Amino acid sequence: MRYLIRWGLTIGPVAILWLGLPAGILAQEQSRESAALDNTAAAWSFQLAGQAMPDYRDDILASGETRPEGNKGFAQFRMVAPLKVAGVSVLPRLTVRYSENKDGDWGFSPTDLFALIVPFDWGTGRAGFGPDIVIPGSSSVGSSEWAYGVAGAVIQRFFNDRMMAGLLVQQTWGRRTVVDLGQPVPIVTDEIETGAHPIIINPFINFQLGKGWYIGTNDLQAQYSWEFGGWKIPVGARLGYVLVQPKSSWNFYVEYATDLATDDWPGAAAKNKYRVNVSYSVPVGG
Repeated sequence: MRYLIRWGLTIGPVAILWLGLPAGILAQEQSRESAALDNTAAAWSFQLAGQAMPDYRDDILASGETRPEGNKGFAQFRMVAPLKVAGVSVLPRLTVRYSENKDGDWGFSPTDLFALIVPFDWGTGRAGFGPDIVIPGSSSVGSSEWAYGVAGAVIQRFFNDRMMAGLLVQQTWGRRTVVDLGQPVPIVTDEIETGAHPIIINPFINFQLGKGWYIGTNDLQAQYSWEFGGWKIPVGARLGYVLVQPKSSWNFYVEYATDLATDDWPGAAAKNKYRVNVSYSVPVGG
C-alpha cells in the first residue's frame, strides 16, 4: 500500500495536468525554436553543460547538526536518441556527470537512463511516461547503488509557441542506509534497506523574446525526502539563445540558482549555482 501511494504521488501531477487540458485543441505544427527547448520533441540531441556550486548553506538541521556541504560542481553530457516503436515515439535519454566533491576529488556521479514513451500528442502539447534507471557512480561524489523507477512528463505550448510550460516527475527505489530516527540525534546505522529515494519534481516555463532569445526558469529539480519529510527547492532563472539552421538547432544558455531547503532535508543546499550549456539537436527527418 505504501508503494501504491508513492506511485500515485509520482504520476498524479502528470495525469492531472494532462486530463485538465482543454479538449478539442487543433493540431499545430511546432516551431523550430520551440522544438529546440522541448524535451518531448522527437529529435536527436547532444548536450554539454557545466555547473559550479562554490558555496553552501550552513544552517542547523532538525537533528541539531550543521547542514553538510555538497559537490563543488560537475561537467555533464546528455544524449537523446529518438525511436519509433509501433508508431509511438520513444525518447531514451542518457545523462552522465563527472563531478568534483568538496575535497577536490573527481569521479563519475550516478548515471541516469530514462526512456520517455510519448503516446499522447494533442497538437500543442505532449505527455508521456517510462522507466528510469540510475546506474551507480563513485561513492565519493554520489550513490554507488543501483536504483530503478518511473518518470512522467507533460508539456503545453501557448501563444503560437512563444511560451511553453511543463513538468517532469521522477521516482526511483533502491538500496539505502538505514537511519535511526528514534534517537535524539539521528544515527546512521550499518543496516541496508530498500526504499524510495527522494522524488524529483521538475516544473519549468520559458518564454521566447524574439530573434532567438528566451528567458525561463532554471533546472528546477525540487526534491522531497520520503524518509525525512523534508524539501529542497532550487529557485533561479535562465537566459538563452536558440540558433535555428536549415536541418539542426543550437541552444545556448546561462543560468543562476540558489537552493532553499527545510531543516528536515538532511542533504546539502547550495547558496549559489552557476550553469552554462550548449545543446545541438537534429529533428527526426531533419
